[in-house]
Amino acid sequence: MLRLLLVDDDRDGVEIRRLIFERAGYEVLVERTGDGARRAFAENSPELVMLDMRLPDIEDGLALIREFRAQAPKIHIIVLAGLAGDLHGRPEEHLVDAVLAKPFRSDKLVRALAKGSGAASE
Repeated sequence: MLRLLLVDDDRDGVEIRRLIFERAGYEVLVERTGDGARRAFAENSPELVMLDMRLPDIEDGLALIREFRAQAPKIHIIVLAGLAGDLHGRPEEHLVDAVLAKPFRSDKLVRALAKGSGAASE
């Protein structure tokens, strides 16, 4: 079972996503803050990260992208972005594997994770 670190400060949205990913066969670790995400990443070595860009500030998401990529160069990072331009033109844009603009369908989330984990996505 692949371990997914889901980082999002939207309590309702994160619970729905957690249920979706658990049903898809992932072990899901949920964190709502940058500090919590850092701890969970260090203690649990997830294979995948799904990260909301604004926690509550865009700089929090950008810092986590840089830190996670530096610590685990092969980790799959998917960014959830409320605004399409959150990463555009920033150096972190090239450090992520996928960006999903909100709102999105649940099946799109699962396909993005499957692609990152090497599992069949269709």
